[in-house]
Amino acid sequence: MRDRLYAPALLTIVLLGLCLRIWSARGGLWVDEAWSAVFAARAGTPLGVFLEINHDNNHHFNSLWMQMWGLGASPLALRSLSIATGTLTIFVAGAIGARQGVVHALVAALLFAVSPILVNYGSEARGYAPMLLAAMMMIWRVAWVLDDPRRRSSRTAWGLGGLALLGLFSQLTMLFFVLAIVAWTVWVTARRMPIDAALGSTIRLLLPSLGACLLAVGTTFGAAALSTTGMQVGDYSGFSRAVWATAMTTMVSSTLGLPDAERWIVMVPSVVVVWLGLRARNRRSIIGPFAIVASIFPLLFPLLEIGNSGFPRYFLLTAVAILLLAADGIAYAFVQPRGASRWNGCRWGGVWAMLGLGAIVVASLCDDLAQAALRRGDPGAAIATMAARAPRGTSVMVDHLRPVAVLRVAAAEARYPLAIGGGCPARRFLQVDLSMHERAFPTTVRCGRRYRRLVVRRSARLSGVDWALYERAGS
Repeated sequence: MRDRLYAPALLTIVLLGLCLRIWSARGGLWVDEAWSAVFAARAGTPLGVFLEINHDNNHHFNSLWMQMWGLGASPLALRSLSIATGTLTIFVAGAIGARQGVVHALVAALLFAVSPILVNYGSEARGYAPMLLAAMMMIWRVAWVLDDPRRRSSRTAWGLGGLALLGLFSQLTMLFFVLAIVAWTVWVTARRMPIDAALGSTIRLLLPSLGACLLAVGTTFGAAALSTTGMQVGDYSGFSRAVWATAMTTMVSSTLGLPDAERWIVMVPSVVVVWLGLRARNRRSIIGPFAIVASIFPLLFPLLEIGNSGFPRYFLLTAVAILLLAADGIAYAFVQPRGASRWNGCRWGGVWAMLGLGAIVVASLCDDLAQAALRRGDPGAAIATMAARAPRGTSVMVDHLRPVAVLRVAAAEARYPLAIGGGCPARRFLQVDLSMHERAFPTTVRCGRRYRRLVVRRSARLSGVDWALYERAGS
C-alpha cells in the first residue's frame, strides 16, 4: 500500500514545489538579475558569454539562457531555467531519501519543495538553482556508489565530472560542493579500508570532478586575465564577524522557515541539526558525515577572514546539509525499530517527528507566501507608475549606477520609452535606492527641485532591493 501511494504523493509534493516557485517568480528583475540580462545582451554570442563577460555576476548557463530569450523578455521566461531546475531538485532529494525507503524519500522531497531559501533561489534568473540540481545529483550518485563500492566505474567517475562541470558553469560556488563531496567520500571510504587506500579510491572516483573545477576556474579567470578589464566584482567588502553571523542566521532561518530573530534563537535548530547529524553518524548513515563536513564549511570564513561573507547564498552547501539531516532524522523517527517507547499505541519518536515536520512545513509555507508577496521589490512597479502618469515616455534620475540596469530591463519588458540619467538637470521622476529599514521621506530635493513620493517597495530578505519613486512637484 505504501509503495503504491509513493508515486502520487511524490508528484503532489513536486507540483507544490513548482507552484511555489512560479508564484515566487512574479515581479520585475532585481539588481543582480537585471545586470545579468544586460551583460548577456552585450556579449552578443554564446562564446561571448564565456570570454567577454568578465564579472562575478556572470553565471554562464544562466547568461546563455537569458541571451536566448533576449533583453526585454518576460521575467517568468527568464526565470524559467531556475524554476525547472529547482523543481527537478525536489525529485533528486526524493531519490537520495529513497535509498532508505519511501518515508525518507517523501520527507526529503517535501522539505526541499517548501524550504524558503530553495524556493527563492529556485525562482530567480541566476545560476544557483541549476548549480543545486547538479550538486544534488552528484550527492545522489556518490551516495549510490558509497552504498555499494562495487558500483564504481570509469563511466560513473566521468558522469560525476560532467555534473561538476555543469554546476560550476552555473555558479562557481559549486566548488564548495565538490570539495565537500571529496571530504565526505574519503571519510565514508576510510571506515572500510586504510586511509591511503581510501584516498586512492576517492581520487579515482572524483578525479574528473576535480579536473572540472580546474577547467571552469581556469576558463573564467583566464578569460578575465586576457581582457582589458580583468575580473570585475560588483560588490566586495572585507570580512566582518557580525556580518557573517547575520548571514548565517538568515541562512538557517530561511532554510527552515523561521522568522527573522535574534541569533541565539537560531542556535536552537542548529543544535537540533547537529544532534541529528551525530545520530545519523552513529547509525552508520552516510548522510551524517556529509552533513558534518558541510557544517564545518562556514567556519572557514571567520577562520580565514574571507570577504563578502554577508550573503546567505554562499552557504547553500550548509542549507542542503540541514535539509538532508532533518529529513533523515524525521523519517527515521517515523520508521524507528520495534521496541521503541510508545504512548497510547503511538511511538514517541513518530509523534515528535510528525509535529516537527508539520511545524517546518507550515512555517516554510507562510514564509514562502510572505516573501513572494514582496516580489523582490518589484522594479516593474516603478515603470508601471511612470507609464500611468506619462504614457508616451519620460525620464528618470538616479543617484548611482546600480538601478540603471533594473530600470532599463523593466522598461524594455514593458516596451516603455525611458531615459535614465544621473546628476542635474532635474528629470520628471527620481528613483532612490533605500537601505534596509531606511525610511522613504514624503518629499526630497534634487538639483534645487522638490520631489514628492509616489510609491515605495521593499525587498524580500534574500533577494531584491528597497526603493522609492518620486515625481517632481508641479509636473
